[in-house]
Amino acid sequence: MLDARRLLVLRSVVRSGSMTAAATELGYTPSAVSQQVAALEREVATPLLVRHARGVLPTEAGTLLVEHADVVAGRLERAQEEVADLTALRAGRLRLAAFASAGARLLPGAIGVFRRRHPDVRLSLALHEPEDCPDLVREGELDLAISFGYVPGDEPDTEGLTSTWLLDDVVNVALPAGHPALEDAGFSATDAIEVSTLRDAAWIRDSGQVCRTQLVEMCAAAGFTPNVAFDSDDFPMVSGLVESGVGVALVPDLAVHQMGRRVVLRRLRPGVVRRIHALTPLHPSPAAAAMLEVLTSRRAA
Repeated sequence: MLDARRLLVLRSVVRSGSMTAAATELGYTPSAVSQQVAALEREVATPLLVRHARGVLPTEAGTLLVEHADVVAGRLERAQEEVADLTALRAGRLRLAAFASAGARLLPGAIGVFRRRHPDVRLSLALHEPEDCPDLVREGELDLAISFGYVPGDEPDTEGLTSTWLLDDVVNVALPAGHPALEDAGFSATDAIEVSTLRDAAWIRDSGQVCRTQLVEMCAAAGFTPNVAFDSDDFPMVSGLVESGVGVALVPDLAVHQMGRRVVLRRLRPGVVRRIHALTPLHPSPAAAAMLEVLTSRRAA
């Protein structure tokens, strides 16, 4: 394969008309320019320049290679411009993912800010469960994912990734009015409910694997196995089921706005928190880094 740098040196020599002028244009010595041309002539095994009193002229082979060198130079200039656009966020893409309640509450405002700052970056958003996000980011399918793990609970899988904490989303228990556990908790809206008092309740369980595991572990720590009556990750449906008195459910603060007025929400004792974080590659793209800055600045606000 021909050396692209030597092609560009030949192009400069032919355009400027002499080795000396090309050396000045390229910032080389005339000797270095001559050596580059000579090396290219050895590569193609044919003369590329004809020397004359006032400089040089290309041979037929030299003219052919300069035509190709023009294309190479144009592509390199365009590549430099595109990389500059990418790093300056005048181009590029940002592939986001989030779980449902974050997609509804956390990301819309952040996307709006990002879009106003960087209108030329192409954005996409997909919904994914937390257990799927690490591999999707590691494999290059996503640039940034909003995920979570429970506290108490196992640490999320972040090997080979950067995990940036965004917020702690407190988990409530949603109960129908008149549920027996409310009598044990008292009448104040600030009274927490002991998990152990829910041992006889029917549970409406989130269908995601991380949430399923958390419910089992929370109940096990309180000495019982949950009686799961329904699976649903649709919070309006969960609200309707709770209001109808068919069960209780765990509802994080980010989803409380989807609960009906007849649903009673209480904190749990021991408390449960969804620790929400952003996952990015160890070396994020400029667009991912910019979105991360938006998310963390909104967290501080």
